[in-house]
Amino acid sequence: MPQHVAIIIDGNRRWAKAHGLQPWEGHTRGARVLKEINEAAVGLGIKYFTIWGGSYDNLTKRDPQEIKLLDEKYKTWARNGLKNKTIFQKGVRIRFIGEWPDILSRETQDAMRALEDATSSHSSYYYTYLIGYNGDREMAAGINSALKDGVKEVSLNTISNYLWTKDLPPVDLIIRTGEENPDMSHNSNGFMMWHTRNSFFYHVEKYWPDFTIDDLKAIINKFGQTERRFGG
Repeated sequence: MPQHVAIIIDGNRRWAKAHGLQPWEGHTRGARVLKEINEAAVGLGIKYFTIWGGSYDNLTKRDPQEIKLLDEKYKTWARNGLKNKTIFQKGVRIRFIGEWPDILSRETQDAMRALEDATSSHSSYYYTYLIGYNGDREMAAGINSALKDGVKEVSLNTISNYLWTKDLPPVDLIIRTGEENPDMSHNSNGFMMWHTRNSFFYHVEKYWPDFTIDDLKAIINKFGQTERRFGG
């Protein structure tokens, strides 16, 4: 069982287009799938689970109407989280990492912080949602913070300690959905570049709204059958 699984969710808009729907309907369906997969991850015993729920570019460069819709989805998800029995019965700590405080509406920020605060004492599972997050921007921000603190020499620990994601362990497995060409993929915006240097990547052609609990279980099983060499 991997300790830390990260998912790059992609394909909501393409799924909607393929079904003759509006983009927001793809995000709505994707939100339902996210709830199901979160529940399944707890059931499988995945201690650290990280979801890339929206890049900085997604939330600053897309159509304003779509950005507003995503803002509403985050707010609704956070408010529903306060009523989610699994989160509180199983001791799941929820955190949001990224530049979302500079992007999202005040109401959505308040809802997200309320969920973080309500789960701050939980310690059985750590589930993190990257919102307004780009890995390259995280790395640049960390280096700039180190320079402002007067760091003269950068070590591996220095870099790690200045990242937004510094409290997370290395990622064992990355799952990326919506890969139309799995044999020729890319790491968007340097996704968690520090934590994923020894990760396995698993590419799924299915769009995120079609991703299922059985898909997650099958990927986890395959991970367990694969030897890790850590660059050797």
